[in-house]
Amino acid sequence: MIRVQVKLFADLRRYRPELGIGESFACEIPEDTTIAGLIDERLGLPRAEVAIVLVNGVQRQDADRLSDGDRIALWSPIAGG
Repeated sequence: MIRVQVKLFADLRRYRPELGIGESFACEIPEDTTIAGLIDERLGLPRAEVAIVLVNGVQRQDADRLSDGDRIALWSPIAGG
């Protein structure tokens, strides 16, 4: 098992209402976990609601594997004007 830190932004924060703004939470996952596996299996977030994934400040794709100590930021689609 490895441990990553996850932050939810924008509308995704509603899935962890106990967290303060900008607060992360630890998540233990198997070593071969991908970003998609984290979102779908470990966090149970609706995939359509995750638009941007940053790992250690770099945008990544669903098939990318995570490493121990990674910091993951998840963003929902954002609209504005």
